[in-house]
Amino acid sequence: MLTYEYKLYRSKRNRKIDAMLREACFVWNHALALQKRYYSLYGKYCSCARMKAHFAKRITRCRLHSQSAQEILERLDESYQRFFRHLSKRPPKFKRASDFSSIVWKQGGYKLNANVFVVNSIKQHFQFSFSRPYEGNVKQVRIKRSHLGDYYLYVVTDAVAHSYGKSHDGASVGMDFGLKTYLTMSDGKRIENPLFLKNRLSNLRRASRRLSKCEKGSSHRKAARLALDRVHEDITNKRDDWQWKLSHELCRSYDILCVEDLQLAGMSSLWGRKMSDLAFGAFVQKLEHTASKYGCQVVKIDRYYPSSKTCNVCKYVHELLSLSDRSWTCPVCGTHHDRDVNAAINILRQGIASSGSPRKTEPARQGALAT
Repeated sequence: MLTYEYKLYRSKRNRKIDAMLREACFVWNHALALQKRYYSLYGKYCSCARMKAHFAKRITRCRLHSQSAQEILERLDESYQRFFRHLSKRPPKFKRASDFSSIVWKQGGYKLNANVFVVNSIKQHFQFSFSRPYEGNVKQVRIKRSHLGDYYLYVVTDAVAHSYGKSHDGASVGMDFGLKTYLTMSDGKRIENPLFLKNRLSNLRRASRRLSKCEKGSSHRKAARLALDRVHEDITNKRDDWQWKLSHELCRSYDILCVEDLQLAGMSSLWGRKMSDLAFGAFVQKLEHTASKYGCQVVKIDRYYPSSKTCNVCKYVHELLSLSDRSWTCPVCGTHHDRDVNAAINILRQGIASSGSPRKTEPARQGALAT
């Protein structure tokens, strides 16, 4: 499955999309209210199939296609299921119309003619920038509204992603994430953190102060909010571009990439804005997606494995090592370790052991001979 993104041209006709999003938000809030009432009466959860049957029989929408309304119910059901499986901390909540940002068409209710998207239910057409042709059969179409008020069209097809092929054979690397150095490799390479959020922090503070001084509900406040959103979007785009390029560079250089399965929620509570600037979770997702195209393997090791405290020569675990200690000497074998490089070597060994691969890098072989 491939997803193609196109931007809709600005037009007064786009107000029709806002009306559809308001109606989609009504479906979400109405279904959520029914779920809460059903639970208060019967003490159990109402299934998605029963909710769909209720909406098909009792609720009639004039702007939304029937399958679009069903997709919103499926989205609500998925949110509840994530809460039941303890993957999210709270159940879904009611939304404002301004916060509801996407509509999905699955099998019908729309037409795609070159650079024109036609919505049958409201008999309106919307032009978009047809930057490149899509491949395969269209399976789903989604319209999404950004915080800046721009509209994007996402076309999902059944085409298979193009494989780049391997430009290497057998190279393995362990990667240790850090607060000062973004990545430390087991072969000694270091990748510095560009700190996009920190470098634009003064711009964010200035835009935030302007927003706080504006009167609520005024046009000046709306313009100030858009200015603040533009700064945030610029930071996000720069970070995403850098992470995509880094993931491609790593997949072109290595065959097996070993990383730690970090507890990001706990780290965010400790370091807050710093973790938001690093965005380790988003980078790992990009790395896994890129690795699937190159035929590489991303191996995650146990988050509780003491990679920094374990000597890569004699396996001694230094329990009293603190976060401020950037280097330490093993009291058993006397080897002096750089904390990050030592952690990366241990991550590599643990990743190779868990994946069952016999391939190792030269530093890993030398460490194994030393033991």
